[in-house]
Amino acid sequence: MIFLQNVAKFYNGKPLFQGVNVSVHRGDRIGIVGPNGAGKSTLLSMMEGVVTPDEGEVSIEKRIRLGVLRQELIEGTEGHILEEVMNVSDEVRNVREQLSRLEQELNNLVEFDEKAEALLAEHGRLHHLFEAFDGYTLEARARKVLHGLGFTNEDAGRRWKEFSGGWRMRVALAKILLAEPDGLLLDEPTNHLDLESLLWVEEYLATFKGAIALVSHDRAFLNRLVDKIIEVDRSKVTSYTGNFDEYEKNREMQDEIQLAAYKSQQEKIQRIQKFIDQNRVKARTASRVQSRIKMMEKLDRVEPPRRAKTVKFTFPQPPSSGRRALEIQGLVKRFGRRTIYDGFDFSLDRGEKVGLVGPNGAGKSTLLKIIADVLPFEGGTLRYGHQVKPGYFAQHQAESLALDRTVLEEAASAAPRASEQELRNLLGAFLFSGDDVQKKVKVLSGGEKSRLSLTKLLLAPPNLLLMDEPTNHLDITSCEVLEKALQDFEGTIMLITHDRRLMNRICTGILEIEGGKTEHYLGNYDDYQYKKNLDAKEGRRESIPTLPTSPKARVSKERNSRKERKRKEAEARGALTRKKAPLVEELRQVEGELEAKQSRRSEIHHILADPGNYENKELVLPLMEEEPALAREIKALEARWEELQVRVEELESQSL
Repeated sequence: MIFLQNVAKFYNGKPLFQGVNVSVHRGDRIGIVGPNGAGKSTLLSMMEGVVTPDEGEVSIEKRIRLGVLRQELIEGTEGHILEEVMNVSDEVRNVREQLSRLEQELNNLVEFDEKAEALLAEHGRLHHLFEAFDGYTLEARARKVLHGLGFTNEDAGRRWKEFSGGWRMRVALAKILLAEPDGLLLDEPTNHLDLESLLWVEEYLATFKGAIALVSHDRAFLNRLVDKIIEVDRSKVTSYTGNFDEYEKNREMQDEIQLAAYKSQQEKIQRIQKFIDQNRVKARTASRVQSRIKMMEKLDRVEPPRRAKTVKFTFPQPPSSGRRALEIQGLVKRFGRRTIYDGFDFSLDRGEKVGLVGPNGAGKSTLLKIIADVLPFEGGTLRYGHQVKPGYFAQHQAESLALDRTVLEEAASAAPRASEQELRNLLGAFLFSGDDVQKKVKVLSGGEKSRLSLTKLLLAPPNLLLMDEPTNHLDITSCEVLEKALQDFEGTIMLITHDRRLMNRICTGILEIEGGKTEHYLGNYDDYQYKKNLDAKEGRRESIPTLPTSPKARVSKERNSRKERKRKEAEARGALTRKKAPLVEELRQVEGELEAKQSRRSEIHHILADPGNYENKELVLPLMEEEPALAREIKALEARWEELQVRVEELESQSL
């Protein structure tokens, strides 16, 4: 579908990336990752064909339909958003408009009008064309997509200009998904979604049959959807097979291999250089010295791994509070006639880290604002514990920033004892690098102000952190820095986030809010999902009615002879054995393949662990290619083994 051949792009004479060879085929699932400013969006725009390379060639297959979501805010029409979403293409819109116009003309015709036959024929042609586009189900499908992205039925009738930037992005995404193109190019599609909408989009994309190439910092999202990672970093574009977790493992392994090769070569260079230095002035060894000098010149140098800079910063800890950090009793909150909370009770102990989940509009952000004393409430009590000091981070918080200070000065105001280098390191982790730290706060964008507020909060944290979508506007490296800071944080946290990995790493509890009701689950997000699935299964079991056995039926059952029961049991065992036989045989085959491939992988690891082997490229390079392929095969075999084992256990449980 899309081919990039030896592509390069330069800005101000410096390469953004060079020598890029990337292809997108039908059914591909590609995630594009890398630090902010590395060129991820530029690469995606080249795939779209709107950015031309300075070198190389971009080929896009003719007549393919691409759905493109950019980070820039797009403009909509003056109509309501349902109408906007239904305009999935110019062709569909034109057919709809022509049908509407024809129907109006037909309604206005007088009896026996000469135009009637021609108008009816044209209406029939357009009708068949509209059917071919699934036009008559378009509104129902549009409403379904809008609902999945968090819009209500009332919202569908509201106009584009009534929505904020984030909600307009959702409209744009809805329009793209409804069009069902051949390929999707999505730039940070999860940025403006809450968790419920994100899960819906993830499920939708998981069943999408076309190609997907997306830029995202959501690691769980990448793990679910992609099977190939393209890393854009320091002028280089590298492809890895697998999802994000596999990419991290492969990159780490390649770094270790490359570091071993680099150290081995450096030792060799030092030995040669030592011989040259010791024998340079000796006439009898002059020819050998010249030979080694030529050897050094021809040496194909191994570069050390291109490791991303890690931020080393000890985040200050907040003052300790009393054991009970927060107590809420009988909370009542209304917006006009709409009741959000009616008698809500909740308590939070020191050191707990609770994630809030629930559908859009359930009241998650409202609760954080009430706790932060930003929003009043109508009834009940809210008490902080002894020496509790709350700190609130909102998605677009900028009111507390001093506009005339520089970014560096504003960060320093929160941590006067931190060195300038420490401040620069932390600001760099939150995407303020180089001269960016000298920018005035007043010229920053909303996202930049949000990141600066987050930096300040971590530099001088309160002992009760209230955070609403803290990972918005962050890249993966920044998310990892935030994750580490919150893991080490000794205070209490309540947060709303669509980053499931962040919740899995830091949360000790999940508070589910839906329909004015709440339920508190212990554990992280995966624990919460597991418990929800168990509850759903229990609910399904309880919903199956059990009919009472009549006395007549009990007597009939008791008359069955022991011999008959044994015969039926023997038949059941025979049927079970026949059903299990092919599964058991495949299990044996899978176990044999798994053992052979694991043995081969251990053999490769043993060879690659010896730095001396890296001088033999003909030996090492094929092994470096074989190892990731073996890892994928082993993973697939393990998954198949687990699937077969579950099926065997299900058969056995059915027979009991």
